[in-house]
Amino acid sequence: MTPFVAERRALRFSAVSASLFAFTGLALGLASGSITILFDSGYSLLSLVLASLSLFALQQARKPADNHYPFGRLTVEPLAVLLKGVVIALVCLFSMVSAVWSLAQGGRLVTLDLALMFGVVNVAGCLLTWWWLSRYARIARSSLLAAELRQWQMDTWLSAAVMLGFALTWGLTLTPWAHLARFADPVMVLIIAGYFLPMPIRMMRGALRELMFGEPLGSVRQDVVQEVADFDIANDDVRLAQVGSFLMVDIQLDMQQINDAEEIVESVEQHCKQRNLRAVTSITLVT
Repeated sequence: MTPFVAERRALRFSAVSASLFAFTGLALGLASGSITILFDSGYSLLSLVLASLSLFALQQARKPADNHYPFGRLTVEPLAVLLKGVVIALVCLFSMVSAVWSLAQGGRLVTLDLALMFGVVNVAGCLLTWWWLSRYARIARSSLLAAELRQWQMDTWLSAAVMLGFALTWGLTLTPWAHLARFADPVMVLIIAGYFLPMPIRMMRGALRELMFGEPLGSVRQDVVQEVADFDIANDDVRLAQVGSFLMVDIQLDMQQINDAEEIVESVEQHCKQRNLRAVTSITLVT
């Protein structure tokens, strides 16, 4: 299976899973009266929209250069990740505001039987989806699929926290403090949304770095420099920028090295292929 096929299948599977969780959760959320379930299912519905956006971005990024886009559409992938981060952050903030409003209104009662059933099914489904996507991620290492994994990771922990919260709320109804159970639902939303808010912020920060052609993180630079070291190319002569699944490589050569240019480009492209990255290589002649 090629990385492109694996990535496309993973994104399609993510979209199908998100649609199942979203519509099931919305129905149970309305039936139980829980804003926590509505927040969780609303996030799943959002996941469906964002997975569709990822598929669109993947198709656009694969299109070759043309007269309108002479350098291709390299920035489509980080643009999609940036939009994902913005929307998820807005959902978290909106949910927190709704929870504060509910607390100010005296809390709300929740049908705990339905809520607990939703929690168990949702955790199992999210874990299965997250595990399945991680299998594809080993084949296709891309920013789109990485963002999708972080999204499902957030959804899995969110569902687990919701299930635990409802279980604690049910336990609270058996104690002398049962009257406080009506505040549990909005408090859970505040805790969960506040805890996960940094994740979309990190997504946005990483996407902005790629859109601004920032230096790739990790050992990418060191590995590329080692790859071309045999051609007597210094570290300062290599410029890198990672944009989604593309690695932009610019290598400065002098006149004595120009005969090795073709071999250097081939070496860099083979190295990128091993990392499941698409190389965009250029040679700058220094006189």
